Amino acid sequence: MTDRLAGPPGFPRISVAVMYHPARGDRIPRIAEACAPLRLVPVPDPDPGSFPSPLRTAKRAWAAWSPDATHHLVLQDDVLLVDGFSAHLRAAVAACPDDALALYAHWNSPYNSYAIRQAAAGGASWARLVPGEWVPTQGLVLPVGLAKELGDYLAGVPDHVRDDDTVIDLFLRERDRRVLVTVPHLLDHDEVASVAGNLDHGVRRATVLLPGADLPAERWLEPPRFDKGAVMRGKGASTWDFSVTYAFGTCFLGFLRPTSEEFVRHPFGRWSDWCGVLGLGRADVLGGLEAYLASPDGRDRARALAEAGTAPGTAAELWAAAFLLGADVGTGLATGLGTGGGTGARADLVGPLRRAAVTSWIDSGLPAADRALLCGGARAALADLGVAGLTRGLTADRGRAALSDEPPAGEILRLLATREAEGFLRTARFPPPLTVEVVTCPRCGAGPEEAAAYLRTVEFCALRVVRPGAGPRDGTPWLRMTGCERFPVHGLTLVADVRERLPRLSGEFVTRPAFLLDRGLDPDAPDPLPALAAVDAAERWADDFFAGRLSPSAAPDVMVLPVSTGVHRWAARPAADLLEPAVWVEEVSRYGRALGGHPIAPHSPESEAAERSRAIRDDLVRRRLTEITVNYPRGPRVNGRLDPAKLVRPW
Repeated sequence: MTDRLAGPPGFPRISVAVMYHPARGDRIPRIAEACAPLRLVPVPDPDPGSFPSPLRTAKRAWAAWSPDATHHLVLQDDVLLVDGFSAHLRAAVAACPDDALALYAHWNSPYNSYAIRQAAAGGASWARLVPGEWVPTQGLVLPVGLAKELGDYLAGVPDHVRDDDTVIDLFLRERDRRVLVTVPHLLDHDEVASVAGNLDHGVRRATVLLPGADLPAERWLEPPRFDKGAVMRGKGASTWDFSVTYAFGTCFLGFLRPTSEEFVRHPFGRWSDWCGVLGLGRADVLGGLEAYLASPDGRDRARALAEAGTAPGTAAELWAAAFLLGADVGTGLATGLGTGGGTGARADLVGPLRRAAVTSWIDSGLPAADRALLCGGARAALADLGVAGLTRGLTADRGRAALSDEPPAGEILRLLATREAEGFLRTARFPPPLTVEVVTCPRCGAGPEEAAAYLRTVEFCALRVVRPGAGPRDGTPWLRMTGCERFPVHGLTLVADVRERLPRLSGEFVTRPAFLLDRGLDPDAPDPLPALAAVDAAERWADDFFAGRLSPSAAPDVMVLPVSTGVHRWAARPAADLLEPAVWVEEVSRYGRALGGHPIAPHSPESEAAERSRAIRDDLVRRRLTEITVNYPRGPRVNGRLDPAKLVRPW
């Protein structure tokens, strides 16, 4: 079998299989040329006319290892390899011979892409991937003994499970094996139509790629600096962690905690709703943006973005994502959770790596219409703004002070905050479709059309937006909200959790503002006590539910959700398509101010009472996340034997 290996003698000896669909057979020669002097073994889909199943071909590709090899690499047929691929590969494998090594991860995977951006922003050569999210299998290298074990494991999984990346994640979690990914990546994912049933996943390019970069072999000798997935490893972690993503032109924040059963993607919330859990206020995050835009460099970037028609909110949200990334890196290096230095550290690569991490957020996270506006120098200007936000975040102080006790409405605000914290920590594996009845807000006039535009950015379950009186109910869960509400995804998670635990439940869910309008109470009244008292009384079903005491027969017909909502951007005062630079900068500031709100009144201006309630809620979430993490049993984060039914992705 020595003819299956080619290249310089010595360690490591790498066998290579490329799994392909016959319709893409013409791609194999180009991949073989890019791999030289490594020699490929092409592995075709054995049943290309059947349903799409990467797993079906992966079984054979992982069994195609050579007995003369020390390591086995499996590639997919839609990869683009960097120049000098084989030399970089051998150096990387020689540096980390006992680990599973991924050569790529796509730019909007919820946790892994952020772990890679964190590593890039910290100047690291490797990122540890997060167990529980799929393992990127476009290019994956395993020690040959582990590859043989994986081939045997995959053979016992039915083809209909389809996703080899999900099964391989479980295989490695059961063995508590870490997966490292090269930073920068050694391959990219080509933009070709999916033959694996992933057409709805969109473009999936590399998270951090530096074409033509000088990557000396000693670079890969540096150990990983951070471990974003520590909470999911067998030895456990002393604290929870978080992830940041940028999608739909919006920054989202998610929290990582140990689990064996939880759905791989506990929903992300908007950063402005949950940055307090990290010890940062919204002003802490966006304050530096105003200072940057007032600087000579910032004014130039603002002019370019204003002239291109880029929305002020788009820039503010990218700044927030980059700032939080920088704060994460800075905290990790300052506390020792990340380790600096190392033989492979290259100061000349830190800047390009940070820019690549921000730029891939822009390219993956903006809607196509917004991306099309970034002509001329606008894309570079937006990237400059993001890098400035990242740099500012590196020195952020995450020690937000708690607020003092409050007067009359304080006890009710505490109860509302406590319920929301408990609801936020709920999860649901298979969220059902949801019908959303939207009533027009009497304050701003936003109705079903504006709500539908906002809800398209909420990735959790199938949503159907209807007007009041739209016809008979179809048996799906029913939610009523006003058209302007920035209804958060954790509210949808709570609805799904209630329906999973109480499948015979009837009745409807309603948001706090919609409930108050139904009762003829003004959420924005100068004296909030009547509205607060009414909401508190209507939410007490949730206390029984969280305590496990709620039965379908005892549930009210209308269940008010313990969720705070602000005003989404589609309901805000529209700005002109093109703004003068000075006006554009003012719109950025106005956008940041509009991110606040009251627990029951989305249009109310920021107040001390609202800030206090949010601080109570955030502190409860922080404490509960710590408790879950510290008390979770040690050992691999899986329970029981492989269950193929649990590996079929629900989305």
